[in-house]
Amino acid sequence: MRTSFSNRRPAAFTLVEMLTVVGIISLLIALVAPTLVDVVRSTRLNSAGEGLVNRLSLAQQSAVSLSAEVEVRFYRYVDSTSDRPSDSLYYAYQVVQTMPDGTEKAISDPYYLESGIVISAQEDLSPLLKTTVQQSESSNGNFLFTPPGTATGDDVSYASLRFYPDGGMRLLSSSVNAGDEAAEVAQAYTIPEFNKSFLILVESKESMNAQVPPNYYCIQIDSYTGRTRVYRP
Repeated sequence: MRTSFSNRRPAAFTLVEMLTVVGIISLLIALVAPTLVDVVRSTRLNSAGEGLVNRLSLAQQSAVSLSAEVEVRFYRYVDSTSDRPSDSLYYAYQVVQTMPDGTEKAISDPYYLESGIVISAQEDLSPLLKTTVQQSESSNGNFLFTPPGTATGDDVSYASLRFYPDGGMRLLSSSVNAGDEAAEVAQAYTIPEFNKSFLILVESKESMNAQVPPNYYCIQIDSYTGRTRVYRP
């Protein structure tokens, strides 16, 4: 009995069995990897879109609670630190209050979209952002927004959606300049057509494509109620 137990060898995999298992695992990884990549990309786009929806809601609520005009500014500039260092794109946005004397006050810090995500600058894909103006210095000589990288505050242009105390929203549709009268500024903001009251977040690699990409996050805003609706493929 002692001899029988001492001579019994422990169970183990053969080389052929191990290679077979490794081959099966490699095949499964090759089949699943593209799906996982798509899931990660979609999740990042969802996260960026949900963040923007929340900031739009913040701007509307602030306008109602403060009984003031509050806007969301979408900043367009060249970001040398991005994956498209030579293109002028929408990388960030900020909630800004317009004071009764015409001065501007930042309600929030700038919000930067996740790396690889931008708001489409194509007019057909983001008609709410079709009009931009050059950022100018405030009365204290500073800019509300200073971009990262090598760009400066005066290299930034922005589009704007303005919310009012009644909860409604209008978009910047003509240029405004520092020192313009309140009436001139008010006329620069108009109610967009409902079928053109939207913007789309896309991956930066699709940013210069005028066609709707396969992966996007569309936000539509009702100008009269300020409510948002989201569309995903």
